[in-house]
Amino acid sequence: MRRSLAPIIYDFRRSFFRVSTLVLLFVFIVAGIGLSYLSYTMIYGSVPTIRTMGVIIIGDHNATVYGVAYDLAGREISGATITLLNKTGRTITEEKVGGFYHFSFKTRDHMEIAGVKIMYNGRETEERVMTIGFHGNNTILYYAPFNSAFTIENGDVMAAPGTNPQVFAVISLILLDKTRGDAVLQILSINTSSTSLKPCYELLLGYAKYNTTVMSTGIVTSYTTRLSNCTYYETLRIHSILFRQEIKLDTRMDALVLRYDRTNMTLTIDYSALQPARSFMIGSMLSSGALTIFVNFFPIAFLYLAYVLMSKPRSSGALEFILARPVTKWDLYLTRYASGILVALASSAVFVVTLNLSSALIWGVLLGAQPSITMFLAVLVSLTAWYSFCYMLASSIRSSSRYLALSIVFYLLFMMFWSLIVFLVGMYSGAIAGSESFTELSYRLSMLNPIKVGDLIIYYIREFFGLVKPIHWINPGIVAVASLAWIVVPFIIGYLLFRRD
Repeated sequence: MRRSLAPIIYDFRRSFFRVSTLVLLFVFIVAGIGLSYLSYTMIYGSVPTIRTMGVIIIGDHNATVYGVAYDLAGREISGATITLLNKTGRTITEEKVGGFYHFSFKTRDHMEIAGVKIMYNGRETEERVMTIGFHGNNTILYYAPFNSAFTIENGDVMAAPGTNPQVFAVISLILLDKTRGDAVLQILSINTSSTSLKPCYELLLGYAKYNTTVMSTGIVTSYTTRLSNCTYYETLRIHSILFRQEIKLDTRMDALVLRYDRTNMTLTIDYSALQPARSFMIGSMLSSGALTIFVNFFPIAFLYLAYVLMSKPRSSGALEFILARPVTKWDLYLTRYASGILVALASSAVFVVTLNLSSALIWGVLLGAQPSITMFLAVLVSLTAWYSFCYMLASSIRSSSRYLALSIVFYLLFMMFWSLIVFLVGMYSGAIAGSESFTELSYRLSMLNPIKVGDLIIYYIREFFGLVKPIHWINPGIVAVASLAWIVVPFIIGYLLFRRD
């Protein structure tokens, strides 16, 4: 006689919705938004998230400012306040501006303008004002972020050739993703010979690689690094004061080279001098101050999940009532376990999708396919492994109060006290905190922790963005075995104990 599946399906649906799935999904949505905001806040402490660059033309006691305000991802921002400061830090003039802006004001002397401050949504960044050159009775000043443009050795500005240049330009390259070569090129140019100040010139865009020459005299060894011959791929026609273009850098090369079309004058932008916005974002999210805050509390929901699905009904005798129907212990055990796994799957997917969307809105940069999938797998594996462990405890202990007490003890051990355990093991083995050996030890010990086993997957995100040095013993085989062991072994042990009871 064929066994009816209706009681099994009913129990599965009842178990799934009983665990307040919608509430859990809402919590994970809030977690994704919160993590993006926390990461953004943390990044601001080390890297300016608002920036501005511009040109100031001073003549006949009148100054005109042309500039652009933008964020870490190169997006123009509207509603920022630009303040020009003198040498003592006092305000000369202040204007509320849009993305691309220009305004004029009276000034006695170009030497009194020493700095430019941009303020936006409670944050501020200050840039130093420097002189580009002179044209007729005009003095040309500029300001630009150091980290977003060039190194001091390579220069921040470019002036048209000749003893009396007429076109001045400030160039900034905003690197979004070093591995993919995503970048935004900004060129702010003015033509002092034109009443409209609009430029009209061309730049050749190319790439070059560094060659290192080693010279040894037997006593002293010297290294000389120089750029190889540059190959130009594209011509940029500059016909507006602000030129902005998304470009794909050649990641096989070491530097971007811009050459003025009528001379041999070039500007070289070394990739290593740039700070990729996406790497900062990922690094902040994976730091102990952001992702860990949420990961510390995710397992509590799944500890409670095992309590609701198995421990409480088992302690109250509700499972015996269900087993009186044509439902086997295996059916009951599997469907309730699958309900929890489905919640983990949905929660992890919602968390990563929300993280991507909120990051795009807050940062202007998406995580990307590979980091998103890797983060999804890491969260899913950690939650599933911890849920399997708790489900095993719930299936083997009849008293719900004992289950809660024991699961909380293990939660405190695996989460709250784990850093102390790693530190003590590091001290015993001679691995100093912060060293490479200590990092390797942390990853090795994470294989013994169902909550931390997902760190082995997070490692691949860190390595992808160059946030950690390669650890050769970590490979997909070890990660898969450690992850599956924490999922499958507790599941099997839990069923054997549940069936015997």
